[in-house]
Amino acid sequence: MVDQYDVIVVGGGPAGSTTAGYLARYGHRTLLLERSQFPRHRIGESLLPSMMPVLEDFGLVEACRNAGFVEKTGATFIWGKTREPWDIRFSDTPFLPSGFAFHVERSVFDQILLDNARRCGAEVNMNATVLEAIREGDRIAGVVYRDGETGGTQAVRAKFVVDASGSASIIGRQVTERRYDDQMRQVAMYSYFKNVRGAQDFRNKHIIIESCPKGWFWFIPMNSERLGEVSLGLVTGREFEDEIRAKGIEGFYNEALSEAPYVNELIGPKAERLEEIQAVRDWAYTCDETAGPGYYLAGDAAAFLDPLLSTGVSLGMLAGYSSSVCIHSVLGNPEMEAAAAKFYSNNYRQMYEVTRDFLHYFYAGNASAHPNDLFWQARRMLKFDENIGAKQAFSFFINTIPGNPHPALQKQIPMFHQFMNNLDHSVNEVKEPAGMEKIVTGGFRSARELSDEDVPIVNGRLESTWRINRASHTLEPIRGITFDRDRPVFSSTSSWLLGRNVSPLEDSACDLMELMDGESPWSTIIGNFSGKAGLPLEEARKRTAEIVAPLLAEDYVLVQGRAAAQ
Repeated sequence: MVDQYDVIVVGGGPAGSTTAGYLARYGHRTLLLERSQFPRHRIGESLLPSMMPVLEDFGLVEACRNAGFVEKTGATFIWGKTREPWDIRFSDTPFLPSGFAFHVERSVFDQILLDNARRCGAEVNMNATVLEAIREGDRIAGVVYRDGETGGTQAVRAKFVVDASGSASIIGRQVTERRYDDQMRQVAMYSYFKNVRGAQDFRNKHIIIESCPKGWFWFIPMNSERLGEVSLGLVTGREFEDEIRAKGIEGFYNEALSEAPYVNELIGPKAERLEEIQAVRDWAYTCDETAGPGYYLAGDAAAFLDPLLSTGVSLGMLAGYSSSVCIHSVLGNPEMEAAAAKFYSNNYRQMYEVTRDFLHYFYAGNASAHPNDLFWQARRMLKFDENIGAKQAFSFFINTIPGNPHPALQKQIPMFHQFMNNLDHSVNEVKEPAGMEKIVTGGFRSARELSDEDVPIVNGRLESTWRINRASHTLEPIRGITFDRDRPVFSSTSSWLLGRNVSPLEDSACDLMELMDGESPWSTIIGNFSGKAGLPLEEARKRTAEIVAPLLAEDYVLVQGRAAAQ
């Protein structure tokens, strides 16, 4: 049968509208199916600067300003070593693409994105409930949906289906398995307030996070006729299910709020709650595969992370961008399909694992603030030698080799230090710090030249992969050094999802590094290079010295063993 569309997008939230907007703009026949009638309410009001380039691409920054959204300039935490507030200011963080983001009213923001997808050329069907996927062997070839207006069902086919249906994951549940994070099976309770006092200084545009004995509160400034001035939510644990049942959602929420003094001060004595307190399940999860034959999963359909770092909407939009790049590339070159799906799926998995581990470490770093409270006792436990966040922290703590080279390391490390300086470092509890140090550093050292006896090793993993060419909206090949789980550096969620964690290198450097197996001394590597390149030994020695010098200077290559005592 002939495909009716190039792409069908299931879901009209931020992930789906972003995907559809890009693909339609690049001339692909795109159908977006949304089961609701917009506008409709959602939580997840606080965005991150990482998604601002998407708004800029579509010319939507002014639309957000005209909608009255508060410009988000940073985050304030009452969390960690002391109960004094500390701040992350976006304008002080050079690796971010923007010095601000937005706090949004989701019903308005999602409508802006959906209208944009329609303007870009996507066909948008509302009140369209997707019932099942159409399969051809192991390939997803379309969907069957019910039309809300006629009540009839219709089958539509496409070269690709993007599941952006949120936690329902209508297609995802049929093609892959979902894995839950047992440490992050939580509950969010929230409502909206007007006549609040609010912050009286630069923090009046920050999201404010305060931990309390039963979890933590978010305080998000808003500017909404319907929802008022603040979104105020409590994230708590399923260990309180019986207590919530006994006290009711409102009673439990108010009791927790009474133990959050900073947020109470921000609310003030004249605040009025505008809606009943709502509760939603807040369970973190990821899918085994987020792309495969004929399908991509984006946003909450692919993974959900704890809301502590405000990643939800921004992650969905970046996933929409990344999936659209992969699909656009494959529609232009079908032979790339398997490679593009692998690129997307691997990036999603690594993003989830790195961010999940940092969140686990972030929770553990606040446990001493509430040492006797059930919620925090349950989140104190970490397997230090397996947690990426703990390895990052230990690397910072002992001031040793900072892990893998990273294209944005010098820009990103100051933000990492801001977090680490304010957390209670649970790595102090490691029984054998020398063992942790070996895990973090691998027992390697920096060098600026190599002797014949030195055993050089690649600092990271040498990889041939892809990167996004933003100008052409396509994937292009790249060779370089990428993520090594055992010796990581701090990096942002967006870096992983967009495949930016590769330090590109010249082919000559990659060819030489492929000879570094972690066992052969430099003299043997020179000999192997000589034979492979067809060069006399002395000429090979000179050439390898030229190639390896900048690799040593940037710590792309380390040396086995420790530096001699001074």
